[in-house]
Amino acid sequence: MTQLSFILVEPGEAGNIGAAARAINTMGFSDLRLVRPKADHLSGLAKAMAHGSAHILESAPVYEDLADALTDVDLACGTTARHRIKKSHYVPVQELPTALQEKGESLQHVAIVFGSERSGLSNQDIDQCDLITNIPQASIQPSLNLSQAVMIYSFVLAQQQTQVQIKDQRLNQQKMPVEQYARLKTSLLQLMNRIGLSERYQSYVIKALARLGYEDLYLIQNIRTMVENQLNKPSK
Repeated sequence: MTQLSFILVEPGEAGNIGAAARAINTMGFSDLRLVRPKADHLSGLAKAMAHGSAHILESAPVYEDLADALTDVDLACGTTARHRIKKSHYVPVQELPTALQEKGESLQHVAIVFGSERSGLSNQDIDQCDLITNIPQASIQPSLNLSQAVMIYSFVLAQQQTQVQIKDQRLNQQKMPVEQYARLKTSLLQLMNRIGLSERYQSYVIKALARLGYEDLYLIQNIRTMVENQLNKPSK
């Protein structure tokens, strides 16, 4: 798997550095690098904004020059929110994963480089990057915040790391015991017979029951119990 590094050049806000650390951490990345930071990335504000990602800040190396931060990188992708005087080909962020995949196994280490909040990357820093990428926007102003841009790139590039998100992340991931599930089916059939539901609809309900998860099955069981209790109340 290709290693990804996120490099912030001259970030000026400690909160943005912390939020950027949080962004890459939530998407499964850990390599944050800082070049000439104008704010303290270990400050209380930075760690507060990192919110559970302080270890990313604590392990982030600091460099004086972008070239030093790129010494072990095969491909540097410079991000920009504006078109430069020098004509360049811009790869939209949504197309960046495909552009990287097309390079195959020749890429072992890719860096996404971000400039400062106020002015972005300088032309000199852009010249050190192999590829220029941007986030298409509906309007030029206002531009995205630095940490927001980091979040978008880390999300788009985290295809494999975020596959876990399609799974059930609820705290209760247990399964209903087989015996209890069988009793639920039996009692539910009895209830449907009692209220006169046709066999056709009873079949639909039982088949749908097989597709439900743990929480939904217990919800159905609670509803069945409440309905039966209401039916068993003596009529006035």
